[in-house]
Amino acid sequence: MGPGVQGKVSIRTMTPLNERQYYQLFLNLLEAQGYAVVPMENDVLKVVKSSAAKVEPLPLVGEGSDNYAGDEMVTKVVPVRNVSVRELAPILRQMIDSAGSGNVVNYDPSNVIMLTGRASVVERLTEVIQRVDHAGNRTEEVIPLDNASASEIARVLESLTKNSGENQPATLKSQIVADERTNSVIVSGDPATRDKMRRLIRRLDSEMERSGNSQVFYLKYSKAEDLVDVLKQVSGTLTAAKEEAEGTVGSGREVVSIAASKHSNALIVTAPQDIMQSLQSVIEQLDIRRAQVHVEALIVEVAEGSNINFGVQWGSKDAGLMQFANGTQIPIGTLGAAISAAKPQKGSTVISENGATTINPDTNGDLSTLAQLLSGFSGTAVGVV
Repeated sequence: MGPGVQGKVSIRTMTPLNERQYYQLFLNLLEAQGYAVVPMENDVLKVVKSSAAKVEPLPLVGEGSDNYAGDEMVTKVVPVRNVSVRELAPILRQMIDSAGSGNVVNYDPSNVIMLTGRASVVERLTEVIQRVDHAGNRTEEVIPLDNASASEIARVLESLTKNSGENQPATLKSQIVADERTNSVIVSGDPATRDKMRRLIRRLDSEMERSGNSQVFYLKYSKAEDLVDVLKQVSGTLTAAKEEAEGTVGSGREVVSIAASKHSNALIVTAPQDIMQSLQSVIEQLDIRRAQVHVEALIVEVAEGSNINFGVQWGSKDAGLMQFANGTQIPIGTLGAAISAAKPQKGSTVISENGATTINPDTNGDLSTLAQLLSGFSGTAVGVV
């Protein structure tokens, strides 16, 4: 007991008290005087000022512990799952005598709050934390779409919540994610927020006018009429899978129409938005350039008949070139001599008997004779041997 703890107190009760009740009465009297009791080892009680009790080794209590009550000093760790302890701790400090024996500490990495104070106050704060944490209970909900695109719905809702939720607390803000595979929107938030989003999504997912569900695809490499049967099979499979997933088999709501325009080589598709996206992907993968081979061929006409044997054979008593336009003829001998003279002559080296050496250089051919022979020719000439 501290040196400043002294005095005499008289107690009068109307009913007998047991041991535990006497102990609680003792704690109440000390609390009224600004003192607190800290349990020590070997059943020793340490009486200190209330402001100093929160730094003493107080008992650590857990969930649902009934061993401590009233004005007994305790410490309790409360986990928080749905709200931020950084935002919750300042509110709790307003509900406890922080200048006295109470203390509230938040630990962000584990999102827990540590409470120190009298057992009755700690239990009251624990109940407040649990109720606030329950009010911020966030769960996820998957909302399938029938007509609209999941990505487009998510974009609209994100834009809406971004502008209207700037001043909202974190627990009331919703998160929206689009699942393209199932054409669904995933909404995360508290029950009230999810219910609001669910109603808004249903309104946006209303069936559009049929003209709004039609699209024309112009093909570059494939023939439109060749793809109609393939796309009808694909759309039938997609429609059946969607109806089976939604439990609406045979409802007939999903109307898919595919037609081909031969003149413009285009496909006209009418379908719900999700099936339209799948068909567009199939069309893009089918309409590709085909592998090509470059082939060159020589076409020869072969005919059988005696008329191909007719022709003209020319003859001359003197061999040479004959031009029938003017009857000019060049004898073969004269022509050969002119050609021989026109050829270049290779030089030679001659050594005489007396040892003299004579070098004959290379000479160019003489083209004058050949030029004179051919100067009188103009047009076509026939060579006859």
